[in-house]
Amino acid sequence: MLPVIADEEPDLLAEPPLDDDLNERIAKAAPRRLANRATYALAGLALLVVGFVGGAQVQKSYGTAPAATGPGGANPAALASAFAGRNGGGAGQFGGGGQGGPGTGTRGGVTGTVKLVDGTTVYVETADGQTVIVKTSDKTTVALPGALKDLAAGSTVTVQGQQADGSVTATSITKTK
Repeated sequence: MLPVIADEEPDLLAEPPLDDDLNERIAKAAPRRLANRATYALAGLALLVVGFVGGAQVQKSYGTAPAATGPGGANPAALASAFAGRNGGGAGQFGGGGQGGPGTGTRGGVTGTVKLVDGTTVYVETADGQTVIVKTSDKTTVALPGALKDLAAGSTVTVQGQQADGSVTATSITKTK
């Protein structure tokens, strides 16, 4: 055991040499950091939003209109051309093809606005701007107005029948609006 000395000298390194703290003075003098991760994330998000809105405005001004689509997002003209001539190995549901030949048309619906009713012929404008000639006969049924003469220009109709070369031989015409 060591003897205890009553008059020990105070440890000079245990106390700070100045009354103020150097770390506090350095923190006050250091420049403040204005940006952190959240600032960069928000700036990136703002840039994306401005780019999207700007692109939408450019598309609206200079872009082309999208093709008209039917229910389920399908383009009616593309479907009609894709299925034209299907089941062509004889008379079938979609075409009246002969022996081994392709079908002459498709069976389906055409929806559009009546432009003119001229006797037994109805001119229908589709959503994509094409005019379809609808030929009717005494076997064609007309739903809602009851008779072909009761169809008025501007009415929206759906025509069912045999399609060929931009015209339809109608089996039924239904007024939808």
